[in-house]
Amino acid sequence: MILFAYAGNMNVDEFAKLVPSAKKIGVAKLPAYNFIFNTTAPDESSKANVVKSLEPAAVVWGILIEIDDNERDHFFNPDPVTNDLKLEPVNCLTHDGTTYHAEVFTAKPHAVNTHLLPYDWYHARIIKLAKDAELPVAYIRQIAAMAFKTDPDEERRARRMKKFGL
Repeated sequence: MILFAYAGNMNVDEFAKLVPSAKKIGVAKLPAYNFIFNTTAPDESSKANVVKSLEPAAVVWGILIEIDDNERDHFFNPDPVTNDLKLEPVNCLTHDGTTYHAEVFTAKPHAVNTHLLPYDWYHARIIKLAKDAELPVAYIRQIAAMAFKTDPDEERRARRMKKFGL
């Protein structure tokens, strides 16, 4: 399978710890979708999500990762009770115009909350991963301009900042 990875899944080295066959294909865009922080996290913050858009110019940038089909259950639990995410089929385009049929994680409706913000360390991590993946500068600026809040748990914040090299 091919996964369109955005946000935290763009760290292929980290992803490969769960899915050894994971190999980066390259940078790609997902047309007709918007990037948003609206997935409810257990720590009372929001995490990244992509949602379909009616805007003609809407696009989410990320990377394509090729994964052996037999490793799918290493990173995706389809149980409707324990998993707030679903995989949906999408078409992505690389810089050279090649179309890839891929799958993308999206939040299930019950997991969406528009009243939460991402924590500062998570927001910074997403920007760092986008820069490391060499996503378009204008797109990175869009994400950087999104609202976030300081994590009130100072110990967790310090651990995450250290872990992610922020």
